[in-house]
Amino acid sequence: MMLTTTIWLLRVCNWLNWILAALFAALGSILLIDPNQFRERFIAVFSNTGGEAIFIYLAVACAAVLPVAFAIHLILTRLIALVRDTQAGAAFSERNAKRLATVAWALLAINLLDLAFGQVSIWASAVSGEYFGWSPSVAGWLAVPLLLVLAKVFREGAAMREDLEGTV
Repeated sequence: MMLTTTIWLLRVCNWLNWILAALFAALGSILLIDPNQFRERFIAVFSNTGGEAIFIYLAVACAAVLPVAFAIHLILTRLIALVRDTQAGAAFSERNAKRLATVAWALLAINLLDLAFGQVSIWASAVSGEYFGWSPSVAGWLAVPLLLVLAKVFREGAAMREDLEGTV
């Protein structure tokens, strides 16, 4: 029952991920298409605090959303598959080891995008005088090698399981 609820929650999170990504993509397209001189109006509103820097910050944030949403989708779908295999009693398998490695690489991509976004945040803060809150995610960086090690443990567990089944 708990694993079924977990799968359901992961699916809901995946849907929310794509809904929010679509909303940010719509905002990004408004910034690019510039209907009714949206860009000029936006910059004029924030002209005393570096409107151009704030606009660039917002455009970069919108551009980063789709790659991050795709990485989150990879993570959530692989976790759903892992939980399903666990529910079926086949947690230690080569497929699950590959899934964990995929989760690790997707998390690394998110962390790299976060670093790039952090650099833009620092630049926009310096230019505009406004503070755009950003701090590096130490937990995200630590999770990547942890997941890669866990994938190796799953590979070893799968090999031991195959050896055990071969001897019986």
